[in-house]
Amino acid sequence: MLLPISALALAASAQDLPPRTQWQASSSSQQVSAMAVSHLIDNDPKTVTGGAFSPGHWFQVDLGQPAMLAGVRITWDVSNPEGYTLQTSQDGSQWQDAYTMRDALGGIETLYFAPRKARYLRLASPERTSDWGVSLFEMEPLDASSSARVAGLDAAHAAALWQGGSPVAIPAGKGTTHTLDITLPRPQPTTGLAVDWAGAHAAARLQAQDAQGRWIELARDLQAGSRQQSWLAGNAPVTARALRLSVEGSAPKVDRIRLLGPAAVMTPMKQYQIVANGAQRALFPASLHMQQSYWTAVGVHAGLQKSIFDEHGNIEAFKGAPLVQPIWRNADGTATSAAGMPVKHALRDGWKPMPSVAWMPQPGLELQSEAFAVEHGGQPVTLVRHRLRNTGSTPVDGTLVLAVRPMQMNPPWQNGGLSPIRDIAIDGQAVRVNGRLLLRSLSPMDAAGAAPFGTDGSSEITAAIASGTLPDAQQADDAQGLAAAALAYRIQLAPGASRSVVIALPLGTAAAADDGTLPDAPELDLGDTSRDADTTFDELAAGVSADWQDRLGQIGIRLPDPSLVDMLRAQAAYMLINQTGPAMQPGPRNYNRSFIRDGMATSAVLLRMGEANVARDYLAWYSEHGVHDNGLVSPILNNDGSVNTGFGSDIEYDSQGQYIALVADVARLDGGPESVRAYLPKVKAAMRFLQELRERTLVPGYMAGQPAPERFAGILAPSISHEGYPSPTHSYWDDYWGLKGWHDGAWLAESLGDTETAAWARAQYRLLHDALAASIRATMAWKGIDFIPASADLGDGDPTSVSIALDPTGAQGVLPEAALRTTFARYLEDVRRRAEPDALYAYTPYEIRNVLSYVHLDQPAVADELLQGLLHDRRPLEWQVLAEVVHSRLRFPRYLGDMPHTWIGAEYGRTLFGMLMREDDDALSLLPGTPPSWVAGQGLAVERLPTAYGTLQMQAREREGTLEVTLGEGLRRDTAVRVWWPQRTPPKSVRVDGRAVAGFDGQGVLLKQPFRTLEAKW
Repeated sequence: MLLPISALALAASAQDLPPRTQWQASSSSQQVSAMAVSHLIDNDPKTVTGGAFSPGHWFQVDLGQPAMLAGVRITWDVSNPEGYTLQTSQDGSQWQDAYTMRDALGGIETLYFAPRKARYLRLASPERTSDWGVSLFEMEPLDASSSARVAGLDAAHAAALWQGGSPVAIPAGKGTTHTLDITLPRPQPTTGLAVDWAGAHAAARLQAQDAQGRWIELARDLQAGSRQQSWLAGNAPVTARALRLSVEGSAPKVDRIRLLGPAAVMTPMKQYQIVANGAQRALFPASLHMQQSYWTAVGVHAGLQKSIFDEHGNIEAFKGAPLVQPIWRNADGTATSAAGMPVKHALRDGWKPMPSVAWMPQPGLELQSEAFAVEHGGQPVTLVRHRLRNTGSTPVDGTLVLAVRPMQMNPPWQNGGLSPIRDIAIDGQAVRVNGRLLLRSLSPMDAAGAAPFGTDGSSEITAAIASGTLPDAQQADDAQGLAAAALAYRIQLAPGASRSVVIALPLGTAAAADDGTLPDAPELDLGDTSRDADTTFDELAAGVSADWQDRLGQIGIRLPDPSLVDMLRAQAAYMLINQTGPAMQPGPRNYNRSFIRDGMATSAVLLRMGEANVARDYLAWYSEHGVHDNGLVSPILNNDGSVNTGFGSDIEYDSQGQYIALVADVARLDGGPESVRAYLPKVKAAMRFLQELRERTLVPGYMAGQPAPERFAGILAPSISHEGYPSPTHSYWDDYWGLKGWHDGAWLAESLGDTETAAWARAQYRLLHDALAASIRATMAWKGIDFIPASADLGDGDPTSVSIALDPTGAQGVLPEAALRTTFARYLEDVRRRAEPDALYAYTPYEIRNVLSYVHLDQPAVADELLQGLLHDRRPLEWQVLAEVVHSRLRFPRYLGDMPHTWIGAEYGRTLFGMLMREDDDALSLLPGTPPSWVAGQGLAVERLPTAYGTLQMQAREREGTLEVTLGEGLRRDTAVRVWWPQRTPPKSVRVDGRAVAGFDGQGVLLKQPFRTLEAKW
């Protein structure tokens, strides 16, 4: 609601600027028409532009003639950069820096700099950044008359105050008060100021003068001292014509001030963050200090609620639940938490979703926190144990405190933040939050207390934890939702002794309400209360461990590096935990819906890992709710089976091919084509819709106004399937999946005796294949590029979207060979630059799908190099967790998506299987991407692996220049088998079942049928 007001206020701001009709906007990257760069200056807060913002990229406004520029107002969309530079120029060639931003706030940023004459204003990427791209609504140059005036400061000092880096003393006011008066050029919406101090300061106060000339108090910061920043913001925006910053006491110095936009209100979460950066800073979770932390999922298969457990031993029981944090207080009064401490992580047996964290609160004391979930008493229950062990030679005396905090593990930059605690009560051994049972302590507490936040955090509970004097109150109310509680356990340990604190968090059996609240859980009964908590925890944990072992522990793969197999098992476990009912979700927190592309990829892996029933349940559920009579396959379903009607619900056109591929995968890997006959009508409908999508681009005059319009002819209609395109684009991603749909649809129809449909599907496959091949070449010619473009509209590069053409869609034949190799040669160069010292980057581990591209390009050594590099970015490594986005800076507070992200986990599983074997149309390929290290020593083994050609049982080992490959029973007798040499050099001889064979080369050998033993000698 505030953006239109801001836009109206700015409409009158061109006193010294040329008329807006003379302005022109441009950028360094090309946009689709829906995000045209002209939106940057169209004075419409609803239109958006965007583009690349990696080093060297920029957005620019040409005013048409020189003017006195003194600032800019930028209205960002949700994707704003971390930093940027404002540059000015008179001729468009010579540029001068006017303002450097290193920590952008997003929203509406109003920035002032020293006035200078210029015609051009450029928003430029920093020389070093990990931002991919940005999106913004408006970029409004401000002339000298539109600059804020600061009383008592000359222009140079005023500019320094806005820019930062040169501390400025606040002028003296009345008595002992120092005052900074800021007059805005016209009344405008704001919530206040962010003030970065240069050294110690006293209490600060901010007032605003409204449009009627009245002074009102906006905000106060009563915490005198050395806190680096004061966030002086009101609870709601005001339309201010002036601001007054007052500070009592000795003359303070300010490093920088920033005018806050109308959305930057003082929220309860912001108040909590401010207090967390005070005297007890070290005892608060790291995310409150703008430090990224990482977590993993804990849950039962398909449960409605899942817990997440972070790298510091904190637990969030269910989505939006308060955080429960362990804090140690020694008898000498020293208190500490795990944030910032060296921490060790582990999963039980290296892969089971039973994580642990270990660290040393003080010398000679280890604190290990463990978590798992169990189906108990008809509901999922998460149990957490904090075990303290005296590893030293002297007694330990102290207190373990569990703090119940009004915050989610997901931080604000991750769409998380506050978990409102308006009422918290300690009832014996239980803690209830907002009336719902949050946890029950299975270990007896020695003390407990609850407290509201208080004025400016005056009674926030962390100070009481640090002092060892918890509040007497067992219940607290807080209207802002900032109440908290602390549970204390006295710990006295002789050398070598240990003691545990165990809590149980019931997740219930009901879905969350529309407002996110979770109904109360059934009564929690963990059996014999006379037993100690350790025994209960150990017995339940042993049962859970055995269940996971039975389910996934017998996966028949052995590799010299067992962590690769542990990673595979862990991904499968996370897939099952992330699932909600039959809905397959990519993560436990940021998703409450199921994507067909995620579910298809996940099902493909689970089918190979003995979880065919899970894949079949998903197929039945999606077929019932997501496939429409006209063949449109909805790309997203909500967990209740309803169609997600958000943006893109009917303009994502990869879904049809992915649905058909899912049906075909179930048929090939579990039960055969007859077992999916009931889905053939829906498959045929999806193929009819694919034909319709292609025919939309064949109408006369289609895209005739575009240069080289032939590049659009006969490919699928534009969509937003590919995440890189926020507006409909002719993305080749869709076409690759369309080819996959026609290919698998033809196979299904033929297998089920529908030869007419099969012939039609093959003909449609060829038409799309030829049109796509022609389009790619036409786009390359139009753009003058030597790599494979990702879309016909932009001719842009994106290797991860090209990789699916090779695997799993099998569309490599449409790609020009030289351009394909150039695409992935350049990508490899980019990846290798990440290993350079101080490299700054961000990427998504979706890139793991590129590993198989190098297998298809006959470069297995590169495939192995890339796989190992990507796996290095598991965070934490021992938890086998890959987030959706990886940043080179471990603690950088930026969006990382969900974790564990199981579409990426599925890509890993597909990659590992694809390096061991590949189902080509003409043969089963063995060892196509297997590096020599995998067959060294004891070699590798594959047992009971479902394939399209039957069950694969294989052992491969190379010793003293001889590669031996043995196959067991299970493959169909008519299966052609191609064996690839891991080292890609021709052997001197090859013997199959004792007989010499010819026809081999430096890549491998093709055999007409399965064998028992193959020996290749070098």
